[in-house]
Amino acid sequence: MKFRRWFAAAVVLPALAATAPRARAGEAEGFGVSVDGYVAPVWDDSVTSVTGNEAQRRSRGLAGFATLANLGELAGGGVVDGFPGIFGNGRLTVGGLAGWQPQAGSHRFQLLAELGAERFSDVGGNLLSAPGARDTWLPYLGARLGTSEVLGPGVPFELGVWMFVRKDIDQATVSEPTVTDYRLGGYTAGAALRVGVRFDQKRVPSGLESPEGVAGI
Repeated sequence: MKFRRWFAAAVVLPALAATAPRARAGEAEGFGVSVDGYVAPVWDDSVTSVTGNEAQRRSRGLAGFATLANLGELAGGGVVDGFPGIFGNGRLTVGGLAGWQPQAGSHRFQLLAELGAERFSDVGGNLLSAPGARDTWLPYLGARLGTSEVLGPGVPFELGVWMFVRKDIDQATVSEPTVTDYRLGGYTAGAALRVGVRFDQKRVPSGLESPEGVAGI
């Protein structure tokens, strides 16, 4: 099962972070910012036909952008992603991220909480017809587990992966012109491949600084 694999990864990744070698002794984690684009196959259980009691389009493709900043091992940022609505059941998600981002050498491990809102649009539509149901926003909670790695010294590009899950904390019912009702609200889970750029500013530990504030030689 996919969820069993994700649970195993949730155990293994923090263990690797704890056992991997730390950054060089002459450096300490400072301030860093990353901007990533990502794509992900997802399992979506957020739109259900009330008439047939069937979920709509369970397997979807998602694309988005995320910005994440860290100060030491604390991290925070934002994310925007969604499903295209050209085939109906469109989605736009806007959220904030906050959590833990330890570093081991060039590797970063991320355990992040997510809070935001999802906009459901074109519910029940398809390529040839656009339903009349209004756009609906629902708040959600989520979590992300991931890792990323800078490609090399002095190279700002990074690659990474995220496993994530989101759960709507409210529900709504919308109707489209064929008098079919849809219940909105459920969960979404997926695995994302990330490609982006990262900029880090290292700081020198206080014990290695000279009285003038310059690292000793």
